[in-house]
Amino acid sequence: MAGFSESIRYFFETNALNPHGICLLWRPELIWTHAISDLLIGLAYFSIPLALGVFLSRRRDVRFSWAVWMFVAFILLCGVTHFMMILTLWVPVYGIEALIKAATAAVSVVTAVALWPLLPKAIALPSTAALQASLAERDAALVDLRAAMATMVEMREHEARQKLLLDELNHRVKNTLASVQSVAVQTLSDAKGMAEARHLFLDRLMALSATHNLLVRHEWEGASLRELVDEALKPYGQAYAYAGPDVQLDANLAVSLGMALHELATNALKHGAWSGGGRVDIAVTTTETVLNFIWHESGGPPVPEPGKRGFGSRLLERGVASEVDGDVTLDFAPGGLICMIQAPLSVRMQVVEAA
Repeated sequence: MAGFSESIRYFFETNALNPHGICLLWRPELIWTHAISDLLIGLAYFSIPLALGVFLSRRRDVRFSWAVWMFVAFILLCGVTHFMMILTLWVPVYGIEALIKAATAAVSVVTAVALWPLLPKAIALPSTAALQASLAERDAALVDLRAAMATMVEMREHEARQKLLLDELNHRVKNTLASVQSVAVQTLSDAKGMAEARHLFLDRLMALSATHNLLVRHEWEGASLRELVDEALKPYGQAYAYAGPDVQLDANLAVSLGMALHELATNALKHGAWSGGGRVDIAVTTTETVLNFIWHESGGPPVPEPGKRGFGSRLLERGVASEVDGDVTLDFAPGGLICMIQAPLSVRMQVVEAA
């Protein structure tokens, strides 16, 4: 044991050794050229593994990273040997330098031996061009997949729209048939004979058809009150005026008001203002919550209140009042009939244009 300790001590003994600078005859230009060169090389050797270490710490997905870490250790030890060469210019610590060189040799041999088996695997890694081609292939496949999915969604949306349209058509047809049935029953009960019943029934069907045509132009999303008034009254060729804001009506409400306007216009032509060269003024006023619709006849003969309520009166006072969830009053004033509809504004009846 004492012999081994003595050997170790002798390995690191420096008293009998001279620093490397003595071989350069202590010539400053030679010493400083060696020292500065080794310093720069050593710094470069330390900088390179530092950069590799930062790269590996950020990119943990790098394959064969253990081999790169071996290169890091090898390069660091090479840098240390150059720093030792600077030190031994003045201090003859050749034992420490020998150990560092031995460690560098061991690491370099292990790294070199480990590198060759990795070479085929590294060569087999896909090139940048191959990776780009693979990514382009994947992107093209994704585009095709998205297009196929979009097409599938558009077939499903188309089917859903078709079902919705069929359901809506079924609903509209049922409502129309119910309206026609009601008109037929009321007409037959009020008419004095089949000829009159036929004439009244056809007129009312034409009025219903005119309102449906207006709704079709708007794809059954509703109709404006101003358009509805023009559609119902213009065919009579008589004087009338509309004053006030326009109001958007839903489809069912437009059908009911279209029939009511037809009955008011027919009565005005037969018995009211239009039978004697008078006129009809329609005034629409609104508050934040209520709509007032006034039909005012003037300039015609006095219209006495009828003894019994006919189809038009019943339609207004019952049907329209129920449809708008409001009140309908008929005033047979000496100057002409006044019909007033008062109803709450709602999603079915909204002001869309100020007066």
